[in-house]
Amino acid sequence: MDRPVQSVIRQASSSGKTIYKPTLATYEQWAATYDTDGNFLQALDTLEIEKMLPYFFDALPPAPKIVDLGCGTGRNTTCLMRVQHARILGLDNSQAMLQRAESRCRPVMEGSEARSLDFQIWDMLALQESEDVPDNVRGANAILSTLVVEHIPLHQFFRACSKIIKPGGHVLCTNMHPEMGAISQAGFEDPATGEKIRPVSCAHTIIELLSAASTWGFTAVWGPSERKVQESDLVKLGERGRKWVEVYAWFGVILRKL
Repeated sequence: MDRPVQSVIRQASSSGKTIYKPTLATYEQWAATYDTDGNFLQALDTLEIEKMLPYFFDALPPAPKIVDLGCGTGRNTTCLMRVQHARILGLDNSQAMLQRAESRCRPVMEGSEARSLDFQIWDMLALQESEDVPDNVRGANAILSTLVVEHIPLHQFFRACSKIIKPGGHVLCTNMHPEMGAISQAGFEDPATGEKIRPVSCAHTIIELLSAASTWGFTAVWGPSERKVQESDLVKLGERGRKWVEVYAWFGVILRKL
């Protein structure tokens, strides 16, 4: 299952042509090009999530409340609109990313199966141990969170999930694989300066993630699944994926709240 990779946390600092910034500042700046800069891991995530959604959707009750936790520009929020009468809430701490999500998802919402779609600023890192989540956030039947946990300490991520979701609910979680995370992290090239901008990043191992999930009352019911990049994938992933051929780049798991 897991590869022998040590957990790594990269903090905000600057070095050479790579600029390390706080996560929020990075994504506020990245929003303008996030969907168009040819990020191969996003493309891989989109492909692999389609394998997870049948199980995820089958586990939902009628008219479910689904939270897209760290929804970003709504890349996967649109998938949730396939669920009949779904009440969808996209949460992110970046206003710039949420503006992109609104623009992308509102046209799709017209004529979709979903009942409602809302977006809201919310920062799970600011959630205190004794603090509850807002009334409109709690009580979810399911959580979708894709390529998010790389930027969140695991205990904070699953603490937030446990406060949001109902017992018996499911969390679909994907992330950069620790094999890739040991040598790289999320980031983008600033088109104005050519500098590489990177946020705070945590290279969680799969074993660490499952252990933290268990501490907060979650158990794996699908996966974890690991994905190595193959030469044949480049047609769909683009040339930026070439240097990652034969490297495990992605993993995904569905967890159930006990």
